[in-house]
Amino acid sequence: MKKTVESSEGFLKLIKEWQSLEDRTISSANDLLSKTKNPMIKMIMESIKHDSEKHKVILQMITDYATKEAFSMSHEDVLPLADLLEKHIDVENQSIKLADEAHNRSRLFVTRFLISYLIADEVKHHGLLTQLNDLKRAQIATSTSSRFA
Repeated sequence: MKKTVESSEGFLKLIKEWQSLEDRTISSANDLLSKTKNPMIKMIMESIKHDSEKHKVILQMITDYATKEAFSMSHEDVLPLADLLEKHIDVENQSIKLADEAHNRSRLFVTRFLISYLIADEVKHHGLLTQLNDLKRAQIATSTSSRFA
């Protein structure tokens, strides 16, 4: 069986180091959250913490996919997800339009900063969801051996 880069010791070591960085970020965010009463700082730290927690889950899935039995998704599994993604892409488009209008009307730094943050997040999500929507035409490997083909 042919090995992939993802199953190599070097690649998996990089992923493990990355997970460790995310753990440190979560710890730092929790530390600052316990020390501040400032709602803006709390919101930023919560956001950073949640991003790092999400990253850890994704990194673990990468590790599991490379080292354990590959998961499978049939066309029937993907269709409901793809339909939901299409609807969510429409919601993201509407959110971006509303956010742009709100940003254009706002004048206070904090408001503009927070709206800019949300716009960047929505644009990122929109791009990722558009890529994921291609799942309708794709199938994910159903076994470890097909992953290495």
